Amino acid sequence: MAVTHCIFCGYQLLPAGQNLPHSRTSEHIFASWFRSLSDHKTISMYLGSASATAPQLERRPTLTRLVMKGVCRKCNNGWMSSLETAVEPVMRRVFAGTDVDRLPPAELETLARWTAKTAITLSYATPQHASVPLLASRSLHPADHGPRRFAFFYSKISADGPLDNGHLQVGYGAEIPLVGTNEVSGTRLVLGLNGHCLVVDFPPLPGVQFNLSQSCSAELWPVRKPAGTRKLSIATPARTDQVLLAICQAISVEIDPASLRV
Repeated sequence: MAVTHCIFCGYQLLPAGQNLPHSRTSEHIFASWFRSLSDHKTISMYLGSASATAPQLERRPTLTRLVMKGVCRKCNNGWMSSLETAVEPVMRRVFAGTDVDRLPPAELETLARWTAKTAITLSYATPQHASVPLLASRSLHPADHGPRRFAFFYSKISADGPLDNGHLQVGYGAEIPLVGTNEVSGTRLVLGLNGHCLVVDFPPLPGVQFNLSQSCSAELWPVRKPAGTRKLSIATPARTDQVLLAICQAISVEIDPASLRV
């Protein structure tokens, strides 16, 4: 299904040839600075569910061919470009060995927002389009002054051999519909990049809490919560999709009953 409105600001996309602020653009999901740092030139893209035992491989494109055409020129050349500029030195340090837990709050927020922006645009590059609730993607826009509708988790994976770059998209909480919309409920997106695992979770409603007692990922934004374990419970040797799924499934969702009150 073609995207008719910018997924971040909501304005109707005008023809690209008009070169207006809300004209459609072709955004490279991974900027040139990231492509130069990546250990791999492709990324394996998977779809799954919280109860699945194995995700389904959708495609394995090269990083240079990953383009998303659902954002307007104003967003692409404005706040999205500024976010790429801000996160580049942070990611360079992380890839060089800096402990993410030692990043100051402002840089953690930058990393969280970049992960969310990148994971969302990647979700539109899979055959299953628009699977991230628009309320969540539009909350990233600087003009949106409401609450940020996602949480950010991080872990570093030590493996015997290099893991491929990976993107896993998992839906959950179908039993908690978004009343008054046709959107999906909870969505969790996992990025495995150079042995670093970045997770963003878009919960189906406010008040969701995360139980990390069995998780090797710490929650770093918007609150800090340590991981419950340092070891990933998975049989080895394991494929990239199995690692990403195990990391994803270890983050448990708990609904705060108070959030369900009208």
